[in-house]
Amino acid sequence: MQDALLPLPPALDQLLVIRRWLELTLARVDERITAVRAADEQRAHRLPPPEPPRWWIEYGIGAGRRPDRVHTGACKVTSRGRAATRDGWAFQLTLGVQSHPLSGAINGSKTGS
Repeated sequence: MQDALLPLPPALDQLLVIRRWLELTLARVDERITAVRAADEQRAHRLPPPEPPRWWIEYGIGAGRRPDRVHTGACKVTSRGRAATRDGWAFQLTLGVQSHPLSGAINGSKTGS
């Protein structure tokens, strides 16, 4: 029986070598399938990242680290700060802490920066 798709050699020793190579290749493919399934399962059980805070207080540098500016939570201008509640954010504004110029949200109603 002649196969046009994959012609095979007529010698038994050559056929046995090809068979062994295919077994080893199939074992590698099975190992990869197992690894990918395990990674997919871990990814499915992973918790989604937390939502960014709605308000953010940036602190200055140095020993005092006083509040420097207030941002909306989506603002990515600084990483020197902490999440804040709306009341804490508004309180900082009443103390004279400036709103970030790109924030544009004095009352916290906007979420963009």
